[in-house]
Amino acid sequence: MKLLLLLFVSLNLFAHPLNITKMEVNIDNNRFFMRYAIFNIYKAFKKEEFNKTQVNNYFLKHIKIDNCKIILDKIKVRNEMVVDSYYKLKCIDVNKIYFDLFFDFDKTQQGVMKFIKNNQEKVLVFSTSKKEYILSHKQNQFLMFLKEGIIHILDGIDHIFFLSMLIVSVLLKHLKLKMSMIEIIKVATAFTLSHSITLSLSMLNIITPPEKLVEVLIAITILFVALNNFYRWINKEWQMAFVFGFIHGFGFANALKEMNIKLDNFIQVVLGFNSGVEIGQIFIILTLTPILFSLKSDKIMKIISSFTIILSIMWIIDRSFSLHLMP
Repeated sequence: MKLLLLLFVSLNLFAHPLNITKMEVNIDNNRFFMRYAIFNIYKAFKKEEFNKTQVNNYFLKHIKIDNCKIILDKIKVRNEMVVDSYYKLKCIDVNKIYFDLFFDFDKTQQGVMKFIKNNQEKVLVFSTSKKEYILSHKQNQFLMFLKEGIIHILDGIDHIFFLSMLIVSVLLKHLKLKMSMIEIIKVATAFTLSHSITLSLSMLNIITPPEKLVEVLIAITILFVALNNFYRWINKEWQMAFVFGFIHGFGFANALKEMNIKLDNFIQVVLGFNSGVEIGQIFIILTLTPILFSLKSDKIMKIISSFTIILSIMWIIDRSFSLHLMP
């Protein structure tokens, strides 16, 4: 119960995901800052009592900045939920950075680092599949965020269910495979257009709805499309994809905002991330459509839709009350 309380308060007070460690390495000022959820420390030590020395020794096993000595300055625990750690750096030159903090017990963990050197900034995203960066080679921001976009859509089970329900809706019309694919391509195009607009607007801070509201609305869009498979309120799936794509675009933007993207990187980051989302989306469509088409059964389609209705309602409840029990 205590862990659930920690989960609830930390997310609502600080809007800081438990599986993301935020960092800033400033070589110019010889500073290193890190923010993480205390919940992860509890899991790492398998207890709730520890001292700063133990925490520091643990971190230095999982964070290595080549040719740099990392010296603990201070650790601040904010409301017993989120921890800010401050370090001093003594560097000769930085060629390589390694990070795998908390990866050993949570494969969804990420480290998002703003790296500053010679007044130039880079954003480095660490994951279980990318634990090291060689800084002597110029990082291609477009390719890096292309990969992040692919991972985000393939890991985003809610987005996958949304697309699945639209595919089911098309297939319930009993069109031939070629015509079904044409309709689904229209759906994908409409979804891409609308979520690209809101992704850009949100990243530019023109429209920034609350993250919690966006997540609840995404679940509602899944519920609506699944119910539409029974009641056929809307017969043109591309219209639903276009309208609801605006909401999903804010969800994609929230994934990027944790990375503190600078405006001078905006075009590469947004184009790369959005392109990655589309590649992942195409993969989902090309994988699911032939499988679902081969079933050719209204009964099976309705069963899948019924399961999705139940799942989406659970998501709405889970996200509305910040229970964090659902994937």
